[in-house]
Amino acid sequence: MKAVQARRVVLDLPLLLQALLCSDDTAQALRQAWQSGACVPLVNAEMAQALITALRFPRLALSEVQQQELLADFLPYAEVVGPPAQADRRRSREASPALELALSPHAKAELWLCSDPALRLRGQRLISRRQLPGLKGVSGEEFLAGLSSAGHDVTG
Repeated sequence: MKAVQARRVVLDLPLLLQALLCSDDTAQALRQAWQSGACVPLVNAEMAQALITALRFPRLALSEVQQQELLADFLPYAEVVGPPAQADRRRSREASPALELALSPHAKAELWLCSDPALRLRGQRLISRRQLPGLKGVSGEEFLAGLSSAGHDVTG
């Protein structure tokens, strides 16, 4: 039986926060997906800083210890992508930091996971415009369904 290669994914920040902060089935399955090696989440310095900033948001009321625990649930499983070559730097006002990372040929992302359907549609347009046929924008649920059909058990 051929081993299934882990998918290289970029999680949009709201979906990543949902996976870290919620305990519903989707959130648990997303965490299990990266912790089991079914996917390799990609991050860069900008994404990591955005995550740290979001976890410090006062309305979340997370202690420093809780913030560190949540980062430890994600960052050790992520692949850090260095800055792209100067020729690959094409910023778009339409793209979130996560989508910019996914669009970077330097990251070699396969999937951009985004929970917002409107943002996902705009992202697909950018993916098409930049002619990156190997990259696709999907929801967390679509991603998890694809893992299940590929034989990964992410139900915990």
